[in-house]
Amino acid sequence: MFKFIEGLPQGVMAIEATGKVTHEDYHNTLIPKAEAMMAKGPIRMLYVIGKEFTGFELEALWDDSVFGFKHWHDFGHVAVLTDHAWLRAMVSMFKPFFHGEVRLFRLSELPAAKDWITDAKRAAA
Repeated sequence: MFKFIEGLPQGVMAIEATGKVTHEDYHNTLIPKAEAMMAKGPIRMLYVIGKEFTGFELEALWDDSVFGFKHWHDFGHVAVLTDHAWLRAMVSMFKPFFHGEVRLFRLSELPAAKDWITDAKRAAA
C-alpha cells in the first residue's frame, strides 16, 4: 500500500510503499493525487520503498509503467529511496527515459533526499 508523507512543500508528492503494492493502490491512491497535482504543472516526487515493502502485484507493475510513460514529462525531479538491490537496478535502468532528473538514495539518506527534492533551485525547474 501507499502512505503519503506529509510536511514537504507544495508541488512535492512524497509517498512510501509498504507491504504489497496493488493495482488498487495505484488507481485509488497514487494516480488520483498525482494527476490532481500535475494539473497545476510538473511535480517533484519523493518515493520511499522501505524495509516493510514486500513487492508489487504484477498488475501494479503494469500500472506503474503505464502511468510513468503517460506522465514522463510531468515529473520535474524524482528521488527514489530504497535499499532493495533489484529496485535500485531497475530505477538505474529506466533513468535515461525520464524527462526530469532522477536520483537514487539509500533509506538512511532520507534527510538528504528531502533536501534535494525541496531545493529552491530545483523547485523552479
